[in-house]
Amino acid sequence: MIATILLSLSAAAYDVTWTAPKVYVEGRPFRTHIEITINSKCEIPAWMFEPGAFTLDGKPIEEHKSKDKINSEAGSKLNADLDIGAAIAASKAYGKHDFKFAFGGTSDGKPIEVRVFIPVEKGLNFIDDKKIPTADLANYFVLLDTNRGPMTLEFWPDVAPNHVRNFLDLSYTGFYDGTLFHRVGPSFMIQGGDPNTKDASNAGAWGTGNGPRMVKHEFSPKKHVRGVLSMARGGGSTPKEDEKFWDSASSQFFVMDGPNPALDGKYSAFGMLVEGFDALEKIANSPGHAGPDGTIRPAEPQKILSATVVRAPAKK
Repeated sequence: MIATILLSLSAAAYDVTWTAPKVYVEGRPFRTHIEITINSKCEIPAWMFEPGAFTLDGKPIEEHKSKDKINSEAGSKLNADLDIGAAIAASKAYGKHDFKFAFGGTSDGKPIEVRVFIPVEKGLNFIDDKKIPTADLANYFVLLDTNRGPMTLEFWPDVAPNHVRNFLDLSYTGFYDGTLFHRVGPSFMIQGGDPNTKDASNAGAWGTGNGPRMVKHEFSPKKHVRGVLSMARGGGSTPKEDEKFWDSASSQFFVMDGPNPALDGKYSAFGMLVEGFDALEKIANSPGHAGPDGTIRPAEPQKILSATVVRAPAKK
């Protein structure tokens, strides 16, 4: 569901390539793609396009169901897109923990490591530290489903607990669903989280919206390098003027696409992108119109379809 991995497997008569997510969330789709290139005329087992063609920790997800063969000519290609999320959940091979995932259609398949997450229950209060202690916040992650691919975020409550609580609450309550990344810059960052961006007719107000609360600054020695999650705020043209805006963060955030030391110690970094760098790259390089500061307002919407709070299961 997050970054996809491409692997190649070889057989005498055909080559197989497949992609799969590196994150599995219980109850959600797990979409795989299989492509078989035929080198010489042969018969391909039909079960290679079933969930049973894949393995979890070396064990087939399910038994091979089809006994049919597919007659294939040299130079042809066979493709299949499978959502095997339900099959994983129902599989005896699934143990509710991280697993090694592989395509079992050939003998030399190399597995990929897949993180497992569980959607959180209803009724949580991330703002109240008596309900959820600060140390426990590190057990939560946020999955941003965007129209450019999924992104997985982890958090640093040890350096910016209030920013973590704010972001988890906004994600949990659906605040970010449907908002845009309205300001991007290749090798710089992507900025989103403004509720005003839900209204395409009010583009002049994009970048000015806030959430239900303001968050006091939590500057730290954390460096603004690629993948770092940090909070946007207002700013002044001089250090003294800028200080007036230190506590103006609310809902808008940014994810770094490259290092920028000028932001270190001046903006509150509170997490890190752990999967989905391909989506980050696509959004950061979106064509559009340059603003006075050189950043781009994308011509096409770069949208957060949903933000989902999940937790990692207990270690096996």
